[in-house]
Amino acid sequence: MLGQRRQEHRLIAEAPITLHALIRHDIAAGEEAWFARCRADFLRSFPTLLLEWTRLLILLGLLGASAGRAYALCAMLGCLFASAAHILAQRIEQRDDSNERRNLVRRGWLMGLRTQWWSMAVFWGCLFAPLSTREALIALAITMMMIDGIAATTLPRLALGLSMLQGVALTLGCLLAQGLAAAWVGVIALVAGTFLHWTLFNFYYMFATRRLRTRRLSQSHETVRLLLNQYDDEGSDWLYELDAGGAIRHPSARFCAALGLEPGVLDGLELEALFNGEAAEALAGHLRAGQPFRAQVLSLVIGDEERWWSISGRPITNAAGACQGWRGFVADITEARRAEARVTWLAHYDALTGLANRALLQANLERVLAGRRERERVSLLYIDLDLFKEINDGLGHSAGDAVLIETARRLEHAVRPRDLVARLGGDEFVVLADGADAGAAQMIAQRILTAVAQPIDLDGQIAHVGASIGIATAPGDALSAGDLLRAADVAMYHAKAAGRRGFAVFDPEMQTRVRERRELELDLRAAIRLGQLELHYQPLLDLSDGRTVGHEALLRWQHPARGLISPDDFIPIAEETGLIVDIGQWVIREALSEAARWPEHMTIAVNLSPAQLRDKALLPTIVQALAHSGVASQRLELEITETMLLQDTQDVLALLHQLRALGVRIALDDFGTGYSSLNYLRSFPFDKIKIDRCFIAELTAREDCQAIVRSVLSMASDLNMVTTAEGVEALEQLEALRAGGCDQAQGYLFSKALPAAELGLPPHQPIAWDETPLLLGQAMRG
Repeated sequence: MLGQRRQEHRLIAEAPITLHALIRHDIAAGEEAWFARCRADFLRSFPTLLLEWTRLLILLGLLGASAGRAYALCAMLGCLFASAAHILAQRIEQRDDSNERRNLVRRGWLMGLRTQWWSMAVFWGCLFAPLSTREALIALAITMMMIDGIAATTLPRLALGLSMLQGVALTLGCLLAQGLAAAWVGVIALVAGTFLHWTLFNFYYMFATRRLRTRRLSQSHETVRLLLNQYDDEGSDWLYELDAGGAIRHPSARFCAALGLEPGVLDGLELEALFNGEAAEALAGHLRAGQPFRAQVLSLVIGDEERWWSISGRPITNAAGACQGWRGFVADITEARRAEARVTWLAHYDALTGLANRALLQANLERVLAGRRERERVSLLYIDLDLFKEINDGLGHSAGDAVLIETARRLEHAVRPRDLVARLGGDEFVVLADGADAGAAQMIAQRILTAVAQPIDLDGQIAHVGASIGIATAPGDALSAGDLLRAADVAMYHAKAAGRRGFAVFDPEMQTRVRERRELELDLRAAIRLGQLELHYQPLLDLSDGRTVGHEALLRWQHPARGLISPDDFIPIAEETGLIVDIGQWVIREALSEAARWPEHMTIAVNLSPAQLRDKALLPTIVQALAHSGVASQRLELEITETMLLQDTQDVLALLHQLRALGVRIALDDFGTGYSSLNYLRSFPFDKIKIDRCFIAELTAREDCQAIVRSVLSMASDLNMVTTAEGVEALEQLEALRAGGCDQAQGYLFSKALPAAELGLPPHQPIAWDETPLLLGQAMRG
């Protein structure tokens, strides 16, 4: 409704006097007759005959004896003639071969005929009516002028013209009868006509817009219904047939194989007997109702394994409408249900270690703090592994993952049974120790240090890691969940700065790390100003033919003193300080400027941060960058992670729909890394799903990873979404993805992220940081 109002205001602004823009609508070639019928139906719905005779009687009643026999006879003949023409038109329209467009024209002529006799009657009546009666006649004429105009809304120009004709007739009659003293009648008629002008054109706009939108929405719903029915009909696993009593007849070989029963055993068995409890009752209810049912999900036990079936059925009826049996199909959706359960589990638990993730930790911490009694203490232990990066870089990601899994196991054994261990991401863990004061927390920390320090055997290679632990306790150090977590984080960095492999208890004087981060923040601001940030591009390959179809833009910082600084070090600071918004705007402009030199089929992918999604300038920035670069909007892909949908969901979805309306493609990045939920895929139609590298890394070694990847690929195919696999590093992974129907892939197997100059594509002039005002002006002029 709000969008319709804005569109209406825009059209009024185009022609504020005539308002002609309101009555111009694009009617498709096959819709002219339908729309003409809609307009004619509106005219037919008005009680025209009742109005004609009613206003004639009121007119004659007002004039009384002053009317004279001649006037009364002429008025009655005019009304009779108009009524006869109306009845004749109705009979013509009732014919089977009636043409709606001609009917609409005919209705317009009828309106003209009615207006002529009424205008003459009013004009003539004003000439001889007494002064006391003339004012009532004027009121009647103005009222009829408005009623006739609104009754003919679907012919707005004609309705306005004929209504104004009535006003002219009234004004002339009064002027001839009273002279210039009756000029006020013309003013009233003009004001009424102006109001009628605005009313008619706005009413017609609302009428036409609603009819057209309703028709197109109905057509869209019908198309979707047909597509869904076709998918259901062609996607069944096996068919079944029941008799009138619900017993299975002629079971297929696939049906028997699914249950592990012989055809002789299954034939004649009631279908509901295969299920237990609520599932059997639900199925029996559908069969008793005798109505078709679709995709009823029921559980059953086959052997010792629980399975899930989706059942649809339709009754077979005779000529009298009595149910003679049932036919339908069954789909085994067990694997899909398990994959969905796995994805749902990932919303609260870390996929790699099985520990609680950040969302579950946050919820538990807030609950514990809210229920804490006055003297109770709650401690947080923030754990960061030492030397993990060296192991991950030196021995590979698989070795790093093994270290994280083993560390998680050791943490769970080192803490108390009531404590919660969570993995925040990377090599960072948190222990929530409810009821533990600082002394008890230090004892837990010491056990953790001892456990983590034990060597880890990685397929014959011995790895040694340590841990730096920060301890913060509520209520002494903080009262809220966020403040307590930050206090523990500060203490952890203090422990790391003090030599690692130890723990530190939070102290308000711990400002060392804060100052260091402040220095890095100042360096980052200088880097933005001096142009030290640059983009590298990682190729994206189409697995069907091996062609490069696009690149993902990745940010790099070449510090003059520290050298190349990892995004993991400065991106968090940029997000905390809000600098990520300025950086993100530059990345979008620079990436699109670079992509303008590439072949037209190549896309450019840009990652968005949560702060950017909350920035009101994101949409204008993208529009300006597209206009300035000349890159087609379909070539731009914006990648967001599932964590961005956890906060301000409605606002984020609204922004995504606006971006989608521009033609920009939206990709769901890092799918399945702890916060994923099928609800996100339902709430927004993403163009692409990017399968996280943690599933790809063990794709050929773990069956659960294979099941999840297969489920994601199948689900994305059904939802018409492109799939991209991240972190492909081995040919075996590539072959498995290609065999599973994955569309695209990226990773070190193909290429690392490279500067633009090393891509082998045409160079361009980098965008300067201070070009924002220039770009804005150019976009506004464009």
